[in-house]
Amino acid sequence: MKKYIKSAVVVLLALIMTFSIVACSKPGIVTDDELIIAEREGKVEGKVTFTYAPAATSSADRDAADRFVSAFEKKYSGVKVERDYTATSDARIASADIGDVFYFAEEATYKYAVTDKALLPLDGFIKTFDINRSDVYAGILALGFVNGRLYFVPRDYNHVALIYNKTAVTEAGLSEAVKPEWTWAEFQTLSEQLTNDDYYAINLNLVWSPVYTAFFEAYTHRNSWCDTSNKKITFIDEEGKIIRAIEEALDLAKKGYARLDGVNNTFEAFSGKEGIFQTCVYPGVQSSGREFDNRSVEWDLINMPLFENPSFGCGSSGVGVFSRTRNVGSAAALALFFFTPEGQRAFNAGTGGSVPLLKSLDNEGFDDWKYPDDPEWSTKNWDAFVYKADTASTPGQVNCRMPIEVAEAINSQITTILKNDFNGSTSCSDGFKELETRCNEIWALLTV
Repeated sequence: MKKYIKSAVVVLLALIMTFSIVACSKPGIVTDDELIIAEREGKVEGKVTFTYAPAATSSADRDAADRFVSAFEKKYSGVKVERDYTATSDARIASADIGDVFYFAEEATYKYAVTDKALLPLDGFIKTFDINRSDVYAGILALGFVNGRLYFVPRDYNHVALIYNKTAVTEAGLSEAVKPEWTWAEFQTLSEQLTNDDYYAINLNLVWSPVYTAFFEAYTHRNSWCDTSNKKITFIDEEGKIIRAIEEALDLAKKGYARLDGVNNTFEAFSGKEGIFQTCVYPGVQSSGREFDNRSVEWDLINMPLFENPSFGCGSSGVGVFSRTRNVGSAAALALFFFTPEGQRAFNAGTGGSVPLLKSLDNEGFDDWKYPDDPEWSTKNWDAFVYKADTASTPGQVNCRMPIEVAEAINSQITTILKNDFNGSTSCSDGFKELETRCNEIWALLTV
C-alpha cells in the first residue's frame, strides 16, 4: 500500500510541476504603459498569429482569409502573419493558446473584454494607423465598443432585410408597392392585401435579437429602451412607444398575416399556406435563393419597411487582439485592417466574403460581393443589404449593448412574452413590464 501511495504522490507532484511550468510560461497581460507605447510607436513588424475559425471548415472562408492576410502583408512588408485556421475556444484563451488576433462572434465581445479580460482596447490605434472610423457604417462600428472602448472589429456588414416571392406579389398586382421607401404602416396594409388562400404576408423572426431591437426603436430613438449610461432598461414608457411596433406585429400575427417564429407557428390560419416575405441576412441568401430557383419561382430582395425611426438590426462576426500578445502594434494593425478599403476589398472580393462595411466602397460602386457574373442573380436588389446602412443600422445583438446577464434575461423571456400575448393569457405590456423590472434588478447588482 505504501508503494502505491508513494507512486501517487510522485505523479501528483509531477502534475503540479507541469502546471506550474505552463502557468509561468503564459505571457502576462499587456500593461497600460505598454499599450500606450505601442499606440505611440505604431510598429508593425515581426510575426503575429491570426486565428480564424471559419477557414477550418470552409474553403470559401479560407480563400477570403488568405486574400485578407496577403493584402495585409503586402501593405506591411515587415510583418509575417502565421495563419492558424482553427477554432477559437474559451479553453484556448484561458491557456493563452490562441492567436495574437482571433476570431469570434460579436455577442462574445463583452465576455471576452470585461469578464475574461482577454481583449485589448484598439481605439487608441485609430489615429496611429490612419483609420477613417467615420467611413465605417455607424451601427456596425458601435458593435465593437464596450464601456466606451473599441474591443471588436467586424469583418463585414450584415443587416436584416427581406427575401420574397416576387411571383406571388406580381400575381397579386402589387409589385409597385414593394420599394425601398415603403413604410411599416404601408406594409401593414399590404399584409392584408397579400394574404389569401395560398399565401400569408410574412415569416417574421421577431424573437431574434437583430429583429426585435429595431422594433423597440421604431417609434422612438436608438437608446430609449437601453440606457447604458444609467444602466437601465425601459420597455414600458408613458406613451407606449417602445413596444408599439411589437404590438402591431402581434396584431398582424393574430389576423393570420404574419407567422412569428416560436410564437404562432402552429396557428391554423397558416395551414397549407406559404409566407411571401421572410427576414434574412446576406449569408442566408444562397440557400433561400436556390430554394426559390429550384421551384422556378421568381424572387428578389428588399429592405425592411421603414419605421417612423428607420432602424435595421445589424451584426457581424469579427476579430479582436489577445490581451497577452507580445506584438501589440502588429496585432492591432492586422485587426484594424478590416476597417480599411484595402482590407475590405481583399476580404469581400470573392467567395467567402460578404457585404463591405465601408461607405466609400459603396459610393465608388464596389460590387464584387454581389453576384454580377450570375445571369440569374445579377439583377437582384443586392442594395437591400446596404440600404440606409449608415443612418438606419443599429447594433442587433443585445449582448453588444448591455451586460450578458441582462441580455440573457431578455432573450430567455421574449418568446414567452409574445406567445402569452398571442394566446391571450398575459398581455404583451404586462410581460414586458415584468421583464423590465427583472433586467434592472440584475443590472443593479453587477459591478462591471
